[in-house]
Amino acid sequence: MRAPLAPRPARTAASAAVLAAATLVPLAAPPHALAADAPAVEAPAGERAVLHAGHLDLAARLRNGRLDFMIKDGTVAGRTVWRQPADVILHFDPRHEIVIPPREEVPQFEGFGEPGESLWVDKDFASEEGLLWPGWSTMDILPAELGGNVKVTFPKIEGPGRLVLGQWADDPELGVRIGVTVDGAKHPDPGGVELRPFSHSHPLWILDAEGVYRVTLEMSATLPSGARVSDRETLAVAVGHVDASTVVPGDGTPGTPTPTGSASPTSTTRPTPSPPSPSPTAPPAPPATPTSTSTSGASASAGSAPSSVPGGTSAAAPTGTPSPTPSASAPSGGGGRLAATGAGLALPAGLAGAALLAGGVALLLVRRKKATG
Repeated sequence: MRAPLAPRPARTAASAAVLAAATLVPLAAPPHALAADAPAVEAPAGERAVLHAGHLDLAARLRNGRLDFMIKDGTVAGRTVWRQPADVILHFDPRHEIVIPPREEVPQFEGFGEPGESLWVDKDFASEEGLLWPGWSTMDILPAELGGNVKVTFPKIEGPGRLVLGQWADDPELGVRIGVTVDGAKHPDPGGVELRPFSHSHPLWILDAEGVYRVTLEMSATLPSGARVSDRETLAVAVGHVDASTVVPGDGTPGTPTPTGSASPTSTTRPTPSPPSPSPTAPPAPPATPTSTSTSGASASAGSAPSSVPGGTSAAAPTGTPSPTPSASAPSGGGGRLAATGAGLALPAGLAGAALLAGGVALLLVRRKKATG
């Protein structure tokens, strides 16, 4: 049985003023955001990893004049592991499933399916800890090292359904909506993203069918010399009730068997756990205005409070620190700026509740309840 969702609360002028004032108050970073993390390590080539919970980034790095697209795995708190995309499987397991609510109650999902149908989404849609939270990162590239932005294109997106990357966008008439940046259903050009050097942001991930997707990304940039550098990789994304331990990473071409690690907490490879029982989630608080990217250096880790309010509100940048905003090349019908995070200063998760009380738009995403009788 599926439970209905709560209607979107009305926004009043007074509540909007309270919300605006709340987001401008400087907040100290929680202790975990300032704690010294262990030095980042490089995973051995071919070390297969299934990531099903926590924070990670699809990252660009410059090494020896070469641009590398890599996975910056921060799913274990206090630990960063650089992995090759062809070794990684992202698993949006059954905990990530939501049910599309009636449009008259929560209209944000217009265009993503019919009410009662399921979507699989990332942590930005719920305050529940432990969900997968993939972002973008160019934090290892300084602006002086490039002659512009890092461009991300999607030469191929294959899968059993539609994959969308988007961002919260503020419509003056309709309120907070989901703006589409990349739409896998649009061929041959699903859209793209531009990331400024030394930036960190989080798109919304939305998938509408269970199964295995193959997402080919190309990151490219121009060096100050005028030389163009690029890297293209294919990332496997498993959705729903899929045994991710059987999924071949990368483009799906079987290769040399790779180590699968052990279930030990110290293992760098995380086998897919048994699907957890679905449970209701708390309502997130999408921002009232489009968000911008912070230039702070550290990333949030699994199990810790994210550096943005769930839903994409960005952290405030320190005084005097530039705050570039990555732009998105959006297909028609959507677009906008990416939801952003930083880690030098972080907004506590409690601000989400404050925004809700202030009258901000809330989406109560309800998961499947166990059948009775």
